[in-house]
Amino acid sequence: MATISKLRFIQLLPNTVTDGKFILKDLPGSGKRIDLLCRVLSACFDWGPVSFPRFELEVIAILHNDISLVFQNPTVLPKGEVAWARKIQRVLQGQVVEHVMRIDIGLEEVLTRFALPSGKTWVLREDGKPLKANENLQLNAQNSFILGDHIGFDENASRIIESVGVESVSLGETSYLSSHCVAAVISEFERRISK
Repeated sequence: MATISKLRFIQLLPNTVTDGKFILKDLPGSGKRIDLLCRVLSACFDWGPVSFPRFELEVIAILHNDISLVFQNPTVLPKGEVAWARKIQRVLQGQVVEHVMRIDIGLEEVLTRFALPSGKTWVLREDGKPLKANENLQLNAQNSFILGDHIGFDENASRIIESVGVESVSLGETSYLSSHCVAAVISEFERRISK
């Protein structure tokens, strides 16, 4: 069985609100698609992993290109989108929340501080090399996967990703929800590790 190293998901949400003032009953509208992040967190820490250790999973959400929320190793899992949204709301309003750290940095610094020095970074795109056929996945090193929102990548993100030479990988020609991408990547790593 292979050694397990950190698996990180970097979710880009350039249009999402950053003040925490969104209505819990209207996450897509008032939160400007904060619901996407809530689903990614549920997929990563709750229903996505079967055998992959949760303490080796991490989500970094980059909101509005200048605020990053780092989610690591939650001991008590929020159940459902609204529970995750409450946690996000509290962090954005300046409260200390266990297992969540706010850093006022954007994608470029997230990549140089967290992802690039510690392993391999990938961007999920429909036109990338198929993930299942990719022999360059480093099971014994950290792997970071960049995810776009429901629109994709804006010009700023595309420029940064290209400038640092991040390779593209694909889950297929179909466009999937970010949460399903997270679950699929975790599943692929579980499959390879169990070999």
